[in-house]
Amino acid sequence: MGTTIEKKAGTEQKKIQGLPFGIKLSYGIGDISNNIFIVTTGMYLLFFMTNVVGIAPALAGIMLLFPKLWDVVSDPIMGAISDITRSRFGRRRPYLLHGAIPFGIAFFVLFIAPGYRTEFANALQISLLFALGCTAFTVINVPYASMVPEMSDDYNERISITSFRMFFASVGALLAGALALPLVQAGGGGVGGFRFMGFVFGVGIVIFCLVCFFGTKKAPSLPPKKEMPPMKEQVKIAARNYPFVMLMTSYFLQALAIGVMMAGFVYYIKYAMELPETAMNTAFPIFLVTGILFIPVWLAVGKRLGKIKSYYIGLAIFTVMMGSLFFTSASLLWLFYVQVFLAGIGFSSFQLFPFSMLPDTIEYDQMQSGLRREGVFSGMWSAGQKIAYSVGPPIVGFALALSGFVPEGHQPESLNIGVRAIFCLFPAAMILLSFLPFSKYTLTEEEFERVKVQISRMDR
Repeated sequence: MGTTIEKKAGTEQKKIQGLPFGIKLSYGIGDISNNIFIVTTGMYLLFFMTNVVGIAPALAGIMLLFPKLWDVVSDPIMGAISDITRSRFGRRRPYLLHGAIPFGIAFFVLFIAPGYRTEFANALQISLLFALGCTAFTVINVPYASMVPEMSDDYNERISITSFRMFFASVGALLAGALALPLVQAGGGGVGGFRFMGFVFGVGIVIFCLVCFFGTKKAPSLPPKKEMPPMKEQVKIAARNYPFVMLMTSYFLQALAIGVMMAGFVYYIKYAMELPETAMNTAFPIFLVTGILFIPVWLAVGKRLGKIKSYYIGLAIFTVMMGSLFFTSASLLWLFYVQVFLAGIGFSSFQLFPFSMLPDTIEYDQMQSGLRREGVFSGMWSAGQKIAYSVGPPIVGFALALSGFVPEGHQPESLNIGVRAIFCLFPAAMILLSFLPFSKYTLTEEEFERVKVQISRMDR
């Protein structure tokens, strides 16, 4: 008995000392693939449907929403599957290997423009291919996100691991946001250009997934439990995890804000700031590069002030900047870029803190249930995130329709106001609303240590 406890203490001490740099680096690189998919579809799929394929914005928005409803079911199921997976690669990593190529192919075919005679048929094909892409994304992303709580059980080390992940998540978002339109132009523009962009990013998705798989070969992992309750019972148990419910609720509202912002960014550039859509190649990199550069800053702030206080500060900065963009004149281009820069500082905290808090709520669940269910919780989290992001394009699509958007020709003045309202005010309002559930999240470092003590007593 004493020997077992000593071994556990030794293992815990090793975890607290920190993972090797190479494992953190390889793990982080995996999120490039995920964010190429998230950001490209979030920012440009609606634009592809309305401005390239010629689908009405309201119809396009609706057709992009339905595939995400499948995620409500598929993500928790995928998490439960990964929780009980047995393989020589562990519970999570096999999916990075076997899912890489299907994920890349699914992304590529999504941007092959349909050629049907009817608008609905074209929208339906893109919707079905989007559902296929979302499923491939689920197979990769849910097990991938479940790796953090297995790699370390230290409160601050998890912030460090997450900082690597979020750094490369921002790199992936930057690649998607800054290179998508140049790749479209390099491919000849229009239908052929988007097909070329889909091919290049599809190949990149495969490569980054495989780098993550091979680079995390020696990452710590946990064996699956021999028995798990039925999925329905697991969801009920998760619903009693108060910190998780409050964190997920607040994050859902924040992700909804980001989803609307991403989908509306190109329209704000084009119709509010009166710039060509290629100006995204400047504005979005400013936003994302700022987010990347400030991740180490937020990491230091988080260790000093705690995750909760630091996250409040970051969200406040982002909210103020998004709200202020509503009043920015097209003639004040310098002010626009300054606001985008400051919004990027706040967005950086959104990239870091909630993902480092999620593993802490999984420990809280273990204290309650005695089970290690990283996959189920990551699946539920992923489903909420993807649904929030997916609602963004339909909201923007309906806002465009209500504001009088026309695919070709002169746009009415009402479109300027509508784009500003949906891109600036809606995200700011959602972030402010998210403060209500987030104020109920109280899993501080001290409380987390108490949870770990309870778990250690249960294991003896």
